[in-house]
Amino acid sequence: MFKSWRLGSVLGFPVEINASFLILLAVAFFAFGGAMGVFVVGLAFASVLLHELGHALVARQLGVPVAGIELSFFGGAAKMTDVPRRASHEIAIAAAGPIVSLVLAGLGLGIGLAVHSPFLAMVGWINLVIAGFNLIPALPMDGGRILRAVLARRMDYVRATDISVAIARVAAVAFLVWGIWASAIQLIVLAPFLWLLGTREKLMARAMAPYMTGYASSSAVPVARRIPRDDDWLGRSFGGPDIRRYSIRTRDGRIVIVEE
Repeated sequence: MFKSWRLGSVLGFPVEINASFLILLAVAFFAFGGAMGVFVVGLAFASVLLHELGHALVARQLGVPVAGIELSFFGGAAKMTDVPRRASHEIAIAAAGPIVSLVLAGLGLGIGLAVHSPFLAMVGWINLVIAGFNLIPALPMDGGRILRAVLARRMDYVRATDISVAIARVAAVAFLVWGIWASAIQLIVLAPFLWLLGTREKLMARAMAPYMTGYASSSAVPVARRIPRDDDWLGRSFGGPDIRRYSIRTRDGRIVIVEE
């Protein structure tokens, strides 16, 4: 929806900034004390970048390719171009970001208290909020992915996704109410976005369910499908039905079917 620009790369991961992030900076400038508001938002997004870098590094270590990291109005995202192959991998990747944020929170609050530094204390509180927010068990947030992976060990993948999405929709309503009460524009905008992302997760789960046995699917799952044709009688007469081979792949978080 919005254009993104590449800022550079960190540890081999391209870092992009979405135009919607500039909107957030403008809101912070006018609503939260001018340059100080922009500074706090910039500090928060530096913490978000480290959070997403945690996801990206663990994903790379587990063999899940990451196209880059994008910063936007809603925060950040490590753009994985494949799905985790096991539930344990999903949990490890999802938990890596909050762990980084909690470590930064501990360092910021601990050192800030020891040396009486309000700046370090603020860094600690920002990271504590980031960790807590992302651990809410609502897809597609980190906590929701952890919950889905845990549930999928006891029930089918689709059912686990549906439960996680149901919790996400309760959270979306809560965000909307809280955002209106607190005049928090980011939560007001996030609420319907989270609801729509839940719908997307449900559709993706149903598309990928046949290939998600213990999260053991690969990025390309061969599927043989019979494609009816007007001249199908030729197939019956000369050696059987017309068979074409397809691969199901994920590209930039979308599921596509490619003919081989």
